[in-house]
Amino acid sequence: MKMTVKQSVADAGRISAGNSKMPGSTFAISALHCKVGGKLANVKGSVCDRCYAIKLQKLRPSVNQGWTANYEKAVGLIDKAPDKWINACVFQINRHFTKSQQPYHRWFDSGDLQSVAMLKAICGVAERTPDIEHWLPTREAKIVKDYLAGGGVVPSNLVIRISSTMIGDEPIKGYANTSTVHRKGEEPHGYTCPASTQGNNCGDCRACWSLDVENVSYPLH
Repeated sequence: MKMTVKQSVADAGRISAGNSKMPGSTFAISALHCKVGGKLANVKGSVCDRCYAIKLQKLRPSVNQGWTANYEKAVGLIDKAPDKWINACVFQINRHFTKSQQPYHRWFDSGDLQSVAMLKAICGVAERTPDIEHWLPTREAKIVKDYLAGGGVVPSNLVIRISSTMIGDEPIKGYANTSTVHRKGEEPHGYTCPASTQGNNCGDCRACWSLDVENVSYPLH
């Protein structure tokens, strides 16, 4: 049976191309289900202390409904039929690429990894979309560590950036690609994200998707 947009969204959740701040497509799930992030949201001075996604979910019921649906569909289908979830995501990502000609995808502009199985499935999507550059920012360092320890392989077109937990922290050691947040006046670590100087937009920058950029430091805003 030929896959349709309606069926792929019903099965796996919606891959979006509506984020005007960055190129390509994105996938978001409920930030209310973040594991490490859920704890950090209650820690003053953490990178999740003022989580924009949680605020948006509380302010806009339609956003909360959509991201919660994505969470439930992704977790449920990955648990029962991961290949089906992979196929649906590949279909949607390729479709957006055909329309936009922007070969970039970001995982979790809201939310975060839920399990090793989810990371394995995301790697499967990346393998099946070799012409797309994938970026996965995460605070779930243990999930990534467990995946790698179990023999998991990260495709070369997927950049996993392990995020430091506190504002002003150094990059977390032991990972090839990381991210940090720095306050105004603090010395950033590595490459500084230019979005805050260009209308809160990626512009021509693609550092987050680059394996060659070890750490991206985001100015606190």
